[in-house]
Amino acid sequence: MADRRQTRGAIIDSFHRSRLEPYLKASAGDEKLALSLYGWNLQLTSAFQELLSVTEVVLRNAMDAELQKWNSTELKVDQSWLLEDPAAPLRSLSQGKRMEALKQANSAKKKRDAAHWRHGMDVTHDDVLAQVTFGLWKDLLPNHLNNAADNRENRNRQRMWKEALVNAFPNVVDPDGETTFWRVYRLHGLRNRVSHMETLLEVDAAERTRDVFNLVNSISSPVHDWLTGFNRVPAVIKARPSA
Repeated sequence: MADRRQTRGAIIDSFHRSRLEPYLKASAGDEKLALSLYGWNLQLTSAFQELLSVTEVVLRNAMDAELQKWNSTELKVDQSWLLEDPAAPLRSLSQGKRMEALKQANSAKKKRDAAHWRHGMDVTHDDVLAQVTFGLWKDLLPNHLNNAADNRENRNRQRMWKEALVNAFPNVVDPDGETTFWRVYRLHGLRNRVSHMETLLEVDAAERTRDVFNLVNSISSPVHDWLTGFNRVPAVIKARPSA
């Protein structure tokens, strides 16, 4: 028994007790249970990562398609809104994150070795799209936070919603974008926690799973139905260790 306690202590020390603190607190100091909870958190993180990776791709492709249509109509020329400055107000709303994505795409191009099938090829719209962060998609939606200012920036978001982005979510009635904003807002927060391997002990995993499937379904029912076959979250929730 002493050897097992020493082993658990050594593992906790290796992870650092500050990192294990939420699990030690949830287990009332029971180191065995704390490590079990930590392992469970890894499983839940992995299960959510599978859902979020699909959700992010579907979301960005749907929003990108409508933004591209809108931009081409506004400029009266078929031009990538990611490779060139888009029409206003998309230009100001996307400026920082769009330029960073373009920078990352150019950096990735330079790193391709001679054996890469796209070695020497120019950066494309899709190259930049792949570098766009989840945060940009959230930032382009009308902000419905309680402290959101009724300012020019948010009015521009509302314009983009009504003129373009509402069409990316054909399976939901959402005239002002509030329903979509909250789903994307909550999933953006979850994605950040998952990406940084933070604890999910206090996250309402069932609610966030509903956000995933409601958001995906609002974009594409076929993808929603396909994604259900990969959903491991409910099984992991049921397997949460307890004293």
